[in-house]
Amino acid sequence: MTKCKGCGAEIVWIKTAAGKSMPCNSGKVTIVTEDGKTATGYIPHWATCPAAQKFKKSVNTDT
Repeated sequence: MTKCKGCGAEIVWIKTAAGKSMPCNSGKVTIVTEDGKTATGYIPHWATCPAAQKFKKSVNTDT
């Protein structure tokens, strides 16, 4: 496992369906979908990281 360079939390790297790597919190969670089914997976780390803003790419709006 690796640690987040912003907050030091342990993270795992997950491959998305598009083949990109996404940092996620290390603990798996189970959710219940709207139709009552359950799914197990990871929460993207950017959703909970207190230092997430440090890693966002700036968008240039000058045109």
